[in-house]
Formats: sequence, structure tokens, C-alpha cells
Amino acid sequence: MKVELEITSDCNAACPGCARTLNKELLEIKSFSLQDLYRVFTPWDVRNNQFKFCGVLGDPIVHPDFLKMADYITHNNGYVEVSTNGGYNSADWWRELGSIAARHPGMLHIHFCADGHKETNHIYRVNTKWNVVERNMQAFAETAPVQHATWIYIVFDHNEHELDIAKEHAKRLGFNFATRTGMRNSYHQWIAQIGKKNNKTKKVITTTKIEHSKKDVMKEIDNFIKDHKDNKVDDTAKQQILDSIVCKYIHEDEIFVASDLTMWPCCFLYDSAFKNREGIVDKLNQFEPGWNSLRKHSVNAIKHHPWYKKLLQESWDPDHPLHFNRCIKTCAKNKAYHNEINYVDN
Repeated sequence: MKVELEITSDCNAACPGCARTLNKELLEIKSFSLQDLYRVFTPWDVRNNQFKFCGVLGDPIVHPDFLKMADYITHNNGYVEVSTNGGYNSADWWRELGSIAARHPGMLHIHFCADGHKETNHIYRVNTKWNVVERNMQAFAETAPVQHATWIYIVFDHNEHELDIAKEHAKRLGFNFATRTGMRNSYHQWIAQIGKKNNKTKKVITTTKIEHSKKDVMKEIDNFIKDHKDNKVDDTAKQQILDSIVCKYIHEDEIFVASDLTMWPCCFLYDSAFKNREGIVDKLNQFEPGWNSLRKHSVNAIKHHPWYKKLLQESWDPDHPLHFNRCIKTCAKNKAYHNEINYVDN
């Protein structure tokens, strides 16, 4: 089983493309506790499973008990992957995280999401300070085994000139290096509001430099959604789209646990629920209160709920009353929408 954990919706940054930045009026800071993690995922549940600390709204390293959570999972032979901007906590904290990785070789890997170097990282990773990110990377490298971290770099027009500098820096640290391309970044420009010493802000428009390789495929999916709405899709074309869906939950045995301890099939549907996109909250309110809450039910019990057992897959059909376009948009055509990570030899 794969589990993505959003242990908190809190974050030290204000990235312009993030759901929490774009929907400030909807954001409530929520977290679940170390004891909640122990209760929901016993040592038996942890063993040989993969736990990705990431989320839709928060950065996991902001959670005060993150080190204990990472130690608990690796100690019980679970695999930990962490996605973070790296701009929070002390150097000693990061050395301790590196020590956890050293105690359990191959069981913990960090993705430092730094989109630039000294001159530019703060433009997209708003509110982060490069000297803190750099210090924390170095501290982790001092105690963790080599190649237990990857520097993930989104290439924008404003940071392209620092790409080679970052690659060399990653090499010195013993980190892997990769560029990341997101479909949203290929469709949108982001406006970063950078704070200045005089308390004014400077607006910087950030444009991606590496477009998603499946952008044309994504346009086909968008056209299908529009054409179906206009009654221009026949049953054969619809079935081809439905057959091309690769669902994180159904096909890859993955679940997403949100900071409020609700369980979802993926981060995408949780993101829709956060925004109530397509009225997802209203539609799913037909079920009993707390039907997908891990405060009330176990993972296994929720998996046996009718929505997970049957209705979710049935609802991929655009004519189903519980249909959400999000399932087609993000996972049709063999997950064409998903981020692309391209590793660089260094």
C-alpha cells in the first residue's frame, strides 16, 4: 500500500501556484497528531508500505512531531518519502533527520523542492530564505547517507540561468538532481508577490521554461470533457476515455490522508473537496457524516464503504450522478496530467 500523508495544512511558504495561496479565504490550519498516526497505522500496517509526506496544503516539516513520525515509520520497516521546501527548522533538526536516514539505510528519502539558487529560489518559493534552505540541505547531507535526497527544480524563465549552479551544488552535497514539469505550469503563469525591506511588494510573473510533454494529450482530454457536455461524444469514444484512466486508489493501491484525518483516493479529489470544485462536498454529503473520517473508522472500514467499493469507479462515467470531471482530467490517458520528474546525471 502507498499512503500520502498531509500531516498538516500549515506551511512557511506562499508559493503562488499553491492551493493555499490561491484560496486563502478557505484555508484552516489543521494537523493530526503523532498519536493519531500510531492509532491509524500500527507497526503491522507500516511494515513494507510506502509513506509519502507531502500533501495539498502544507509542508510536513512544519509539523512539530515530524521527526518522531519519520522515525516511527522507518523503525517499523516502512519507507518514507518527504517533499519539502527545506526552509524551516534548525540545522540540528536536519542533522537528526539525516541520522534517522542513516539508522535505516534506504528507508528515507527527501525531496528538496528548491526552484532556483541564491538569486531566485525565493521568487516562486515565496517567504523562504535561501541561506536557511542552503544551511538545512548541508546539515542533512552531513549525517544522511549519500543519495538519500533529491533536489527537485522547476525551471522558470527567471531561474533558468541558475540551473547549472544548482546541479553542481547538488553534486557537492551528494544529492540526486531532477527537474519537474507540472501540467498547471504549462497552462498558467503565476504572479509571485515578493516582500521587500521597505514593506512593499514586488510582483514577478513566473513562466515555465520546460513544457509538459503531454500537453497536447491534455488538450484532447479537455476537448472530450467539453464535447461530452455539449452532447457530442458517442459511447465508443467515451469508453475509450474511461478505459484509459489509471486511478491511484484502484490501480495502484494508494490512499491520501488529509490534515483533518479524512481519507481520499488521491490528492486530486481532496484538492477538489478543499475548494468544493464541481460541488464534490455537496454530492458526497449524501453519505453519513464522517463516512471517510479516520477519527471514526479504520482505513479498512473506509475501503469497504460503497463509494470506495463500487461508486468511485462507476462515477468516472460522465453520465453518473456522482461524476467529477477531475477524475478524467487528472488520470485519463494513463495519467497524462501528472507531474513529470526528469533526473539529471550529476
